[in-house]
Amino acid sequence: MNASLNEIESLCKKAARGAGLTWGLAEEAGKAARWLTAHGLDGAAILAAQLQQDDGCSYPQLAPQVDAGTWQVPGHWMCPLIAGATLSDHGYLLRDNAPLQLDEVAHPQLLLPFVSVTARQLELALELSWDNCQVLFDCRGAAFMLQADGLDAPHAARVSCTRATGTGEFKHPLGGPLPLLNATVQDALEQLAARTYVPASEASRLLGAGAGLSDNN
Repeated sequence: MNASLNEIESLCKKAARGAGLTWGLAEEAGKAARWLTAHGLDGAAILAAQLQQDDGCSYPQLAPQVDAGTWQVPGHWMCPLIAGATLSDHGYLLRDNAPLQLDEVAHPQLLLPFVSVTARQLELALELSWDNCQVLFDCRGAAFMLQADGLDAPHAARVSCTRATGTGEFKHPLGGPLPLLNATVQDALEQLAARTYVPASEASRLLGAGAGLSDNN
């Protein structure tokens, strides 16, 4: 079906909350899906796949251990939504020209909106890359595709975020027509969103509903 950006953002935000994310992270998830959709990528489908993958996991299982070099989540794929929000909070680490390495990241495409925001906040050109994928962001947060073969990868063993060194490659803006909202994806998101309409009990929180994705903030 045809869905507006506002409809995509609203549905994805509710689905993220239904999957157990805090309202703050759910809002970021909705914005991320909107950003991807606005740039011609299937943000709703990517988000739905990530939420289903993370459903039932605890926040510490998915959140990166942050330092100035390599970020990782021992024993689990890193959630790009949590990693992206963390990157936005720790973007200052990129000012020293040292790359940030994120190991074992699920659906790295979901990091793109967060790096866009970080580039704009820092007023720095940044580069995000993983196997067969390379995206540049100018200091206003606009995205430019250098290599797209690995853009749709469901996982990446290593993702690198660093300052971009040159401006001559800002030639191919990321963009395209708004993708249709697939009926199966819509159903999956609506099922997660429906959890927000049912009063939670202690039992339901323990047995499902993304049990524990909340960081209790």
